[in-house]
Amino acid sequence: MMKTIILLAAVLMLAFNAHADEVKVGALVTGQVTQVRVTAGQQVKAGELVLKIDDRYYQARLKALTAEIAYRKAALADTRIEFEQTQDMYDRTVIARRPLERAQRDLDMAQQALIKAEGELEMHKAWLDYYHVKAPVNGQIKSLAVTQGSTVFKENDALFTIETP
Repeated sequence: MMKTIILLAAVLMLAFNAHADEVKVGALVTGQVTQVRVTAGQQVKAGELVLKIDDRYYQARLKALTAEIAYRKAALADTRIEFEQTQDMYDRTVIARRPLERAQRDLDMAQQALIKAEGELEMHKAWLDYYHVKAPVNGQIKSLAVTQGSTVFKENDALFTIETP
């Protein structure tokens, strides 16, 4: 009896270990699926593009943030000129210290505004991966929950499942 239980436990352990794992993949963005590049049963490699979600809003925001950086760079250049002129006038004792301090503050604020805009652009660029959904692991597409034209609207809903060996 004890040998039977041990043998049964060993068989169950082997069966459990032989079971493949499943990875369910979703997206953190909402939108319409514009392209599905795989089919159920297809083998995929980690990093392979599986599907795309409409990224027109992403692209428009990218243009706006890029323009914001150009604007901030121009504003910084102008503020730097103002500061240099104010410093020159202060050095020649034409003006009091307060205008120089104000010019320095304006320059510091312009520099920080540019840094902030650059950071916002970098954060936005990181979201591209959520519109281009890739396989996180090597494996076989077990199921696809979406087709081209489907709308993704819940960030934790699985779009597809990959079975790993």
